[in-house]
Amino acid sequence: MLEDERPQEKLMKNGPETLANEELLALIIRTGTNDMSAIELSRKILYELQLDKSHGDILEGLRFASIDKLKNIKGIGDAKAAMIMAALTLGQRLNKRSLSNKIRITNPGIAAEYVMSEMREYTTEHFKIMILNTKKEILYIREISHGTINMTLVHPREVFKRAIEDGAHSIILLHNHPTGDPKPSHEDIKLTRNLLQGSKILQIDILDHIIIGDNIYFSFLKEGLMD
Repeated sequence: MLEDERPQEKLMKNGPETLANEELLALIIRTGTNDMSAIELSRKILYELQLDKSHGDILEGLRFASIDKLKNIKGIGDAKAAMIMAALTLGQRLNKRSLSNKIRITNPGIAAEYVMSEMREYTTEHFKIMILNTKKEILYIREISHGTINMTLVHPREVFKRAIEDGAHSIILLHNHPTGDPKPSHEDIKLTRNLLQGSKILQIDILDHIIIGDNIYFSFLKEGLMD
């Protein structure tokens, strides 16, 4: 592998956000096996842990990883399993700390940045809602559906059911475009209008609809499309 293509050199030169998931994991496990590089082994780990191999989130399986699950993957022994679990545990602790120090959404950029690193990596469309309290602080991020490479199926009933269950004062709609272009489609605009109508009846404010692209986003609120 050329020096400029090595994960460590790429991270030091361009920042960690430029690395793919398998490259980040390769930096944790450090080495591969006799017949696989660290990146190839990392890709294998992510795939074997993936909950829904047809089109699900490739990182979701890591959330439920355990020492035993990791060691069942060929090429992973005690040392590599321990490295991965240590990194995951640190991430979980940081996440819990973030939730206890709630982030307040005062502009679309804050909401977009909060989900950008995860949602820009999805290879299919995922539709989520950001649950906010009366202070516009983030309580939860809830996934409503995920679909094909260019469409996700969303029913208003499921959106508001989840919002009511979580006691939402207001919500922000979130979804990604795997193409990397966040420009809204006709269907995106139509869905937003339908949900806005429902929000008036249920008195749960929809503050924005944010579409995540490849490190860029589109805000319906910012573009004046929330009327």
